[in-house]
Amino acid sequence: PSVEVVDQLESYLQQDSFRCQDPLAYWYEKLKAGKWPQLSRMAIDYLSVPATSVDVERAFSYGRQTVSLYRHSLSSETIRATIVFGDRCKAGLVDDQALVQMLRDKASRTKTVSES
Repeated sequence: PSVEVVDQLESYLQQDSFRCQDPLAYWYEKLKAGKWPQLSRMAIDYLSVPATSVDVERAFSYGRQTVSLYRHSLSSETIRATIVFGDRCKAGLVDDQALVQMLRDKASRTKTVSES
């Protein structure tokens, strides 16, 4: 580790200990504030790793379904977007009504352009 990272770690360890309900949010706050930037990034990387391989295995399974024999020509960007979108839908992070409205708006714009 660089001297700067060691200094940041020593500075962090000199702080009084406390209970933290959301360690990831704590390190994001420190990163935004510019306090211990390298240490914050390392902590965020470490805390972002899934605790089990179940999520990773599920992602590969979903990816295998997405890239089937009939969809093998999809671009990597499309595959990534599809998997991320599906994951966010499953987690309840997508507003279904807003999505339906967006798709309807897009369909009506496409229809209007093709009729012109």
